[in-house]
Amino acid sequence: MATFWSAAAAAAAFVTLLAGCHARESAAPPPIILISIDTLRSDHLPVYGYRGIVTPHFDAFRRDAVLFERAYSHSPLTLPSHATILTGALPSAHGVRDNVGFRMKDVPRLPAQLKTRGYATAAAVSAYVLRGGTGIAEGFDAYDDEIDRGAREQSLGAVQRAGAKTIEIAQHWIGSQSEEKPFFYFLHLYEPHAPYEAPEPFRSRYEKPYDAEVAYSDALLGDFLAFLKQRGIYDRAMIVVLSDHGEGLGDHDEDEHGIFLYREAIQVPLLVKLPAQARAGETVKTPVGLQDVAPMILGGTVDVAPHAIYSETWYPRFHFGWSDLHSLVDGDEHFIDAPRAELYDLRADPAERNNVIADRRRRAAALRAALAPLKREAEAPSAVDAEEAQKLAALGDRA
Repeated sequence: MATFWSAAAAAAAFVTLLAGCHARESAAPPPIILISIDTLRSDHLPVYGYRGIVTPHFDAFRRDAVLFERAYSHSPLTLPSHATILTGALPSAHGVRDNVGFRMKDVPRLPAQLKTRGYATAAAVSAYVLRGGTGIAEGFDAYDDEIDRGAREQSLGAVQRAGAKTIEIAQHWIGSQSEEKPFFYFLHLYEPHAPYEAPEPFRSRYEKPYDAEVAYSDALLGDFLAFLKQRGIYDRAMIVVLSDHGEGLGDHDEDEHGIFLYREAIQVPLLVKLPAQARAGETVKTPVGLQDVAPMILGGTVDVAPHAIYSETWYPRFHFGWSDLHSLVDGDEHFIDAPRAELYDLRADPAERNNVIADRRRRAAALRAALAPLKREAEAPSAVDAEEAQKLAALGDRA
């Protein structure tokens, strides 16, 4: 499985984007905006069938976008997953296997590839775990990872930035850009990550604190999209909205994320609005991975050839001495390679409650064989200094 497009293939696809993706009087390349809403389960959004909250801004955006019904993360952790989103490479290729102790390898990065096509590139992130020192900032002209700037004497627990502040930074940069030069912007919001402390009125409106945070994230998204519309950017832009991973919420006895590879931890929302709202309202039922996002952006397309989707987590091994886990989603089947292997029929059992491996041993053996070449041993994480370790610990068990 290729981990990223060749330069020639990406360039050819990009020409296709310019020629056919937005039939407008101007042939200027479209703005490209990537919005990542951390820790957002797809099945807690009304656009994916959830009825527990109201998200008017997600709903409106979905009407303009193509929705991927089954999108999967390749890691249930923030840094490895975003490294994949911004490279199109699996964790074994970009080298980041955990939030701590890893730096990205020298692999092609989406912002650098867009810069060769004349794009200005910038980002603002809301969590310390995505600090530029991990290598994730390479390829960006500007990368704002200042969390509580000037607060050196304050508690090291201040390791995340309010989404509203990060949006303000994004708006300032985007507003300063010339209309003659296309831009790529990566906006990362940390809500609804634990500890689920949504402001009012969302806190009182919903019984479940996680749902309150999701509803607040919808309001933040609405504010940012309204800005893009006011500036005349929205209609002509390609806008991708996704999450890096899900959240356990007690399913399979995991409250947060990082340890297991069940659906609730790796299935994420993915919506892509093409320029001029091309293909608005379509739904893609074929499973895709976040590895597919960079090629889609480079190609200006939402068409992805069917393929199996690999996921991994080394968090249990690095932090607890337990087994690392690996999984493969192939169509309607999810095989989890664990000390006690599991196989789930996603069509009949989307919540993954009934392990059918005893009845499908031949199929499980085939999926194990398909998974084997994708499993690559991880290097041991490098040591981190005491200050960094304390900041990361303040994020909780995992990010």
